[in-house]
Amino acid sequence: MINIEEKLGVTKTGPHTYVSNSYLPKPAPASRGVYGGALAAQALLVAIKSCHSEGMSPHSLHSYFVKPTSPDKLIHWEVTEISNGKNFTNRNLKALQDGVITYIVNVSLTKKNSFKEATIKYEAALAKASVGQDLGDNAEEDEETEEVIQKPFRFQTDYPEWLKKHPAEELGIDFKSSNRAIYHSIPPEMTDLQLTKDETSRSITDRRLAFYAKWGLNNIHYTDDAYKFAGHDRVVHYFSVSLDHIIYFHDDDFDPTEWIGFAFKAIRFSNNRALLEGELYNDKGIHVASIVQEGLVYFNGLEREAKI
Repeated sequence: MINIEEKLGVTKTGPHTYVSNSYLPKPAPASRGVYGGALAAQALLVAIKSCHSEGMSPHSLHSYFVKPTSPDKLIHWEVTEISNGKNFTNRNLKALQDGVITYIVNVSLTKKNSFKEATIKYEAALAKASVGQDLGDNAEEDEETEEVIQKPFRFQTDYPEWLKKHPAEELGIDFKSSNRAIYHSIPPEMTDLQLTKDETSRSITDRRLAFYAKWGLNNIHYTDDAYKFAGHDRVVHYFSVSLDHIIYFHDDDFDPTEWIGFAFKAIRFSNNRALLEGELYNDKGIHVASIVQEGLVYFNGLEREAKI
């Protein structure tokens, strides 16, 4: 069993400072620095731990990778409290090594990020209002009831066709990222162009790739629910040379230790920079998070023979 709170966790060292408990890994031996997903994950942990109110969870993260972060040094975090509201909290974080900033982050957190809880609250308020009306209670509704009585509503992107056709349990497990406790399950369409001939008639920017990812193989242990957000961010960071990383959490109904569906497409490539946008789906097929990320890409001449 992996004690992820020790490997990924942080210790508070001052009113607004934290330090990583362990060194963070590189994505591959040849990589310049620490895996960006691990940095973003730890930033979310620090942001959550710095909140004054219980029940705050992240709904967005905007970050920039300033310099390579060494896998042989601990990471020191400095937190600036931008705001401390009743329902929203904002934090600015800096990751430092030897006093030099390597990563900067803005995180926004909220108390209201569960569609399931909002639905339960709405139904309870509806039942209460109905009983009050039957009893002849004509008093005006209080402020809380007025807010809750609005029926929760949502819509989302379509669940990827590749994942509809291939449940994760029917595919093999890819162990290439197991050094970071990340595992993938790859649909055959991801690697066999003969299965996706229809995409040749689509614009490059409309071609959507999809696969599954999960955190650990039933061997991840944590007691603090904040780690599920950290785990979620670890499995979705997908550039080895990233310039930035942005994530929006639409709902907290997910478990990163279960298979997460991930779909993405490249919407722009210019000046050796690729911009990707992606969606993440929980094990029920609900779109729970969105990713935007730009990274440096060097084809080294391979693009000359590419058919795009």
